[in-house]
Amino acid sequence: MASGVWIPLDRGRRQIRLAHLAPSKILDDQPSLSLHIVSLDENPHYEALSYVWGDPKVTAPIQIRSVQGKSTTTNATIPSSNHSSCLSVAQALNPEDSQSFVTELARYTINSDVHQAQGSKSNDASEVHALDWPVTTNLEAAMRYLRHEFTERVLWIDAVCIDQSNIEERNHQVPLMKAIYSNAEVVRVWLGSPTTGSDDAIALLNEVGQGVLLQEARLHDRPVDDNDLRSTIELMTRAWWDRTWVQQELLLAKRAVLSCGFSSFEWSNMPSANRFNSVVGSAMKSLRFDEYILDDFIDSFDAYMRIQNMTEIHGQGTEDEDFVLIMAHGRLCQNADERDSVYGFLGLMNDNIASRIKPDYNMSVGNVFQDAATQLTRCSQSLILFSLTQYIAKESRSTPTWIPSWNALSGPEVLEEWSNRSRRLIQHDHFSSCAEHNLKFEVVNKIISKLFGAQFDRVRSTGSDLAPCDPTSAEVLEIHQAWQLLWNLEADHDLRYVAGGNASEAYWRTLINDIYKGIGESRRRCQIGDHKAYLEWIDELENSTTAYWDSDLANSFHISYSEACSGRRFFITKKGYFGIGPAELEEGDEIYILAGGKHPFALRPSLGPQPDTFELVGDCYVHGIMDGEAVSDQSRSRKNIGDEECEELPSRQSLDLDLPLQNFHDVFIV
Repeated sequence: MASGVWIPLDRGRRQIRLAHLAPSKILDDQPSLSLHIVSLDENPHYEALSYVWGDPKVTAPIQIRSVQGKSTTTNATIPSSNHSSCLSVAQALNPEDSQSFVTELARYTINSDVHQAQGSKSNDASEVHALDWPVTTNLEAAMRYLRHEFTERVLWIDAVCIDQSNIEERNHQVPLMKAIYSNAEVVRVWLGSPTTGSDDAIALLNEVGQGVLLQEARLHDRPVDDNDLRSTIELMTRAWWDRTWVQQELLLAKRAVLSCGFSSFEWSNMPSANRFNSVVGSAMKSLRFDEYILDDFIDSFDAYMRIQNMTEIHGQGTEDEDFVLIMAHGRLCQNADERDSVYGFLGLMNDNIASRIKPDYNMSVGNVFQDAATQLTRCSQSLILFSLTQYIAKESRSTPTWIPSWNALSGPEVLEEWSNRSRRLIQHDHFSSCAEHNLKFEVVNKIISKLFGAQFDRVRSTGSDLAPCDPTSAEVLEIHQAWQLLWNLEADHDLRYVAGGNASEAYWRTLINDIYKGIGESRRRCQIGDHKAYLEWIDELENSTTAYWDSDLANSFHISYSEACSGRRFFITKKGYFGIGPAELEEGDEIYILAGGKHPFALRPSLGPQPDTFELVGDCYVHGIMDGEAVSDQSRSRKNIGDEECEELPSRQSLDLDLPLQNFHDVFIV
């Protein structure tokens, strides 16, 4: 950036810059700020701004002054920035738009040799450097609306407080984000400029947050109508809600305040998930609002609910595996730099992980993802991260199959499938297919994952239909019937299952990964009584004519089914085991038990420099071996699941399931 304005920071003292936003009573006045260097160790007073940069090609000028010393001075001149400085910052912000950014910047700086900054003299005179600097219009608008009328407002704003053209400084400042946002007195969220109805939308959010029913809420002494719902939809679907850095900025905040224009409200006043569901459920029954608008209103809170889920996960503790789940949710967010899909969550990680993943914007995206996958696997001492992989054919992929992509996703079908995949991670602790075999993991030849495991079985057949992400009742029924035909369950409901019990029970348990979630309940392992929910689900699939589930049990089973099967395939192994696996699963894929893996994994033989080299297809649910039955010396039983004691698994006498330790060997994943 321009020489003299972004004065180098002392990294040893944890220094940052703070923007002192000059006051103004006139909205149209050009925003002006001065940059002051402080140390976080001195506990400075400031607010941290959370916002979306916006289109880098659409900019407006602000005045930036840099103060060298503890206080400001009056008049000084500096050389304006040169073209190479402009180009470097533009490329740092968005390489594709660098030339457009340079053109905008040139409008304000290139044509002048010096820029005169004026102010009032303070007690301790220091040299001041100043220039007009283009920022995105969203940030410029934030400064106009958020500045005070008579006093300076002290803010930390990433776009101006970090020298974005200095890669080393960016690498140094990103690990400080946790301290910056957690030490801020307030995290000020900027949703954007006001629009028609945005003030009413904020008022309605406050009402909903207090549990006021939509059909009973009043705004300006009038009842809430469809237009108010539309205004709230517009507010709740603004770009800020899908931003990667939002998660960290909110979860670390002592206090967060959301602002839109001059209106604002406390984040703590936003409705909880239970309260929101209660409010919209009552609104649906009231028939007061247009059905389609109400559906859009409910959908507009998806990003907010994702943040709430993040908050819940983060608040449960600092287990290393939790951060894999947080980053899985993060893939539903958007960012300008794909490396921020990892770096944007470092502030939520404990020191054990954060100290291993060093931000480096000189690294390629693929190398950043591989480094994160390696460190997260080592820290979690499990293979939970492997559950986030997506198999891609060799000719199309750019990274090994064991490294998940954290690139942002888009499209409703893709987002819904990934949401269900993220929810399946919550089931992780319910299983232990590897029993007591601890993780053995290392990276060889820089890209090959070396593990320890044993082959259990091989895929014999797969369902021809893939469970859609948002299926109709007719589609679900068609898939259900096609999958049943694989084992001919319709012909013989008393058919015995290979691991004990009858095949019909094994089938319905497999459909939900043996995990049931009742309405308002936590996920738990299935119990015999849950069979009633399956029967009611089938009955409604076959006979219901409405778009909604009449039975709470059927609804609960369908939610559990969607989480387990969304974007997945039913399969049967050569030994006769039922399973649910990734969409890319094929006949002949091998089912492996891997040390440190709570799920079995589907592997596909591949050519490689080592014997026993495979591609990772994905994790699987295989009914009858999810509690270590395949590798333990003694039959394991499930007890104390949730608040109730559950039935023991059927005896495995005469079943040759055990994989003795000597059958385990090195397994290489490319």
